[in-house]
Amino acid sequence: MKSLTVADGTEIWFETYGDPLCPAIFLGPHFYASFGRKETDDTQKWIDSLKGEFFLIAADYPRGFGRTENPLGLNFTPDVAAEEYARIADAAGVESFGWVGYSYGGAMGVQVACRSDRVSALIVGGFPPLNAPFQQMVEITSRMASTPPAGWDVDPKLLWSSVGFYSSLVQWPEREEVAKLKMPRMVFTGTEDQGVPSQGIDSPIAANLRQVEQELKSMGWQVKWLEGEDHITAIQAAVSLPAVHNFFRESLISA
Repeated sequence: MKSLTVADGTEIWFETYGDPLCPAIFLGPHFYASFGRKETDDTQKWIDSLKGEFFLIAADYPRGFGRTENPLGLNFTPDVAAEEYARIADAAGVESFGWVGYSYGGAMGVQVACRSDRVSALIVGGFPPLNAPFQQMVEITSRMASTPPAGWDVDPKLLWSSVGFYSSLVQWPEREEVAKLKMPRMVFTGTEDQGVPSQGIDSPIAANLRQVEQELKSMGWQVKWLEGEDHITAIQAAVSLPAVHNFFRESLISA
């Protein structure tokens, strides 16, 4: 694995895969350089499928994931994320990159794209780019940070980082900023996505997206529905990777 050191001395770890002469793709959260966090994590399948045509970057980020330490807690904001992802891309030798992220990583991708000119193609999975449930996510993540779910052995400041991130977006001018995005864009979501109620994350992701589907299409977004899938199953390689792969081929190679 590779690393870079940022101003406060934190070492951020990342890895690259494939030919650096190929178009770059950042695998944002739910994907991490130290994958295998759960038995259901099939990050390696995504890497193996994409690395023949693209130069991939995966990081242990936000801080607190994998080998990257020093989570920022409530001081973690979308501006911090955009700046530090840019530093990771610099360290990987990449100027512009496609982005695919899921759930938290989908929300993160929208913010990185809106705060920089480096995202060349954007895929948001499991999170609505418009009509985003930011206030609800503040409530959910605050509850989880205050009382971590049983079996979650993580730094509490990592959980509070999610609260800081979402809190910064409650008053964010969503439609105004999202309308400025002009790179190829796609959102994919399972038709049964209601968050993960079994873990206390009860959020009507699919319903929120349906309310703004036509508005997103009018802005130039592709909207991909994964029939019968929920928040857990929609990220599985067998379910969503084919659509992701085709989108990046069309937007980064064939364009």
